[in-house]
Formats: sequence, structure tokens, C-alpha cells
Amino acid sequence: MPKSSPVYLQLRQQLVDWISEKNLTSQDKLPGERVLATKFQTTRVTLRQALAQLEAEGVIFRSNRRGWYVTPARLSYDPSRDIGFNLYVRQQGFTPRTETISKELILAPQWLAEKCGLRDKTPIYHFIRRRYVDERALLIEHNFVNPDGCAGLMELNTDDSLWQLLRDKFNLQPASRNIEIYPQAIVDDTADLLNVNTGSAGLYLQRISHDEAGGFLEFDHEYWLHDALKLVVSVQG
Repeated sequence: MPKSSPVYLQLRQQLVDWISEKNLTSQDKLPGERVLATKFQTTRVTLRQALAQLEAEGVIFRSNRRGWYVTPARLSYDPSRDIGFNLYVRQQGFTPRTETISKELILAPQWLAEKCGLRDKTPIYHFIRRRYVDERALLIEHNFVNPDGCAGLMELNTDDSLWQLLRDKFNLQPASRNIEIYPQAIVDDTADLLNVNTGSAGLYLQRISHDEAGGFLEFDHEYWLHDALKLVVSVQG
């Protein structure tokens, strides 16, 4: 990198080279900031600028109150292949885990009713789940499920695939899904659940699923860490 580059960018490259030389890999912890500042003979201010740059690039990530770590390889996500989180993660050589934080029967608020084509105050199941890859919490997921045809779902274990439960126990499968993905900051309770600072960069993903007759089945919206995904789409012809 040219010497005319800002000092923090020069330090950023030195850190990248040092991570490579030390063969630090997925979720290996970096030394504390004081140690790094001494090692690279720089100020804490410049060091934090360099670390923030690497965080923005997805090279490292910060865990609140624990320090800096090397970011694992991104999970490839192909929106055209919706085969379930657990299977998708395992196929890429990672280990998934799901934790149900809460589940309740609610009356659909106006925003949800409008989004899903329901009457206001329609009863609906609401699940909040935290999902992990290799024991790193990557996303918070809100699932809103139409209770018609799946009475008893709330009593079942939802720490695995929700759609597998719907298929195997209730013979419910989506015939169509609409998917949207865009950048969005992670804030408030979601940031707390992912153990990141509020305002951290994230990705928002939502799916609306319908059955063959066009009836509403499920709406989920997910808040992913920004360094967790890469979009991969295969096009034939």
C-alpha cells in the first residue's frame, strides 16, 4: 500500500498480513487492543480505525465484552434453493444450532395483517429464534405462522426446522415464496440478542410463503450479521 495512504489503512494491511502469518482462522481471538497498539507501534485511536475497517470488510468481528475475532467463512445463500437452514448449513460443512427464545399466540398487528393479506387482529403464532453456525450467533428470526391446519405447533420442539415440523406433522408445504434482502442496521433487542453494538451493520431478509390455493402460510423476517452471508445464484442457459 502506498505510503501516501492514510495511516489507519496502512495499519489495516499490516493487520491482515499478521493474521495470515499467524495462520489465524475461524473465530480465533486477536490479542487485546493495548497489546496490538504496542506491537504495531501505533495509537489506540489509529488501531481502532484499522480494526473498524476490517470489521466493515468482514475480516474480523467484535463480540461485546469479549474482544476481536477472525470472521468465519461466509455462508453461501442461494434464494432459489429454500431447503431449510439446518440442511443448508450442514451441506456447506458447518454446524447449525437453533434456540427458541419465545413463542406465543398473538393477534396480528396492522402492519403484519397488511403484509400477509390477513384481517387485522387475526390470531397468529409468533416465534422468535436465535440461529447459530459453528456456535456463533448469526441471526435473529421472527416466524409468524398461520395457525389454521397446525393446531398444537406451539407445544412441539421448535429448536430444529420449523418447516420440517409443518411438513411432517401437519402436511403443510409452501407452494410459493416471496423473498426480499437488503442492508439494515441491527438495533435494540436484536443487537442485544446477537451480542453486538446497536447500530451494527446487518442484512434484513424476509419471506412470505403461500400454499397452492394462495392462502397465507408463514411470514418470517430475519436479521443477519453483515459478514455472515454471501449471495450465490446459479443461472442456466
